[in-house]
Amino acid sequence: MEKREIQNKSVITDVLCDCCGKSCKVKEGIIDNDTRADNGEPYYVFEFMKLEANWGYYSEGQKDTEKWTAHICEKCVDEKLSFIKFKKENYL
Repeated sequence: MEKREIQNKSVITDVLCDCCGKSCKVKEGIIDNDTRADNGEPYYVFEFMKLEANWGYYSEGQKDTEKWTAHICEKCVDEKLSFIKFKKENYL
């Protein structure tokens, strides 16, 4: 679940794990570069996995046309989803 704070613009201030309920925030700071337009703005870094499912008309049960999403923190991914064989690749 994303928590947003609206001032002049909408900023995500926290992402909570939908498994354990804890924050996925790993870093918080202030941008202090005088040449940038966002001088003094806070910034946040989060580590989480976003899971999404779009259920079609032929799903089993009562999920037809529903969209499900969840944010899962790194600790819960390691502890609770280790049975899944994720395809892993570096993106840098």
